[in-house]
Amino acid sequence: MSEENSEILRIASLLDDPDENTALNAMAELLAREDELGDVPGLLHESGDPLMRRRIHQLEAALLLRRRRKYFLTRLCSSDIDIFDLLVDVHLQWFDNDSRPEIEAAAAAFFRRAAQKHLDTLEDIAAFMTGENMTAEPETTLKPELYCIGSILSEHNGAGSILSVLSCRVAGGENGPFFPAYVLDGFAVCDEKNRILLPERNWRIIGDCDPKNIVPWDMRNILRLASSNLFSAAVNSDSFRYILTIAQSLSGTGDDRILDFLPYPYHPADDSPRGEP
Repeated sequence: MSEENSEILRIASLLDDPDENTALNAMAELLAREDELGDVPGLLHESGDPLMRRRIHQLEAALLLRRRRKYFLTRLCSSDIDIFDLLVDVHLQWFDNDSRPEIEAAAAAFFRRAAQKHLDTLEDIAAFMTGENMTAEPETTLKPELYCIGSILSEHNGAGSILSVLSCRVAGGENGPFFPAYVLDGFAVCDEKNRILLPERNWRIIGDCDPKNIVPWDMRNILRLASSNLFSAAVNSDSFRYILTIAQSLSGTGDDRILDFLPYPYHPADDSPRGEP
């Protein structure tokens, strides 16, 4: 066994320490050395110690969350994406303990109801979303749940930007006949005839809108907006953990120094040269 693996195993052996602080420090060190872990977590799953197995499970759950955040930006920039899948990712940036299968099950039921309709026009979309009791609110950094698809589906209330994306998704997807845009100080669903559907105005439809007033928004950019607003919501609420994790999603990196550009207390003062203790 290499010296490196021996060191990782020595640290991992502390996970079953009855002192919670010792175990947490060991877990933090293992997370910091993620690239060196190899098959150590799998090996320790075979431990006969239930405390060790529980903490290894916690370690693996933390690793999964970190990897999901790290690859969010990569997936968002991919040429072949599933908008709904990314909406779930945005939700899990904030409610990171929620169950992805439960969110997907709620969405599947929503999409089944949509599939039973013929959503061929803006009027069809308006009727469906109204029938679902969906209401929209302006963009804000004060209500993060407005950007979380699970909350939107359960509470029937969301940001106008996300409801515009959701409307396009149920009516044909990213390559369908409808597209989200910013119009008249709010987000809208537009068709090819410059007609617009305004979620924030009780799903009102306006025909023959001046094309100069229609600013198309790529669905990916709306998801970036959602993540940015979640980041601002974390700052507003002093949620240090979410500030870091959402910043990692936006940057596509797991670097803990990603917040160096922010002032204290998000980036504590450090007078020592980088790399020194």
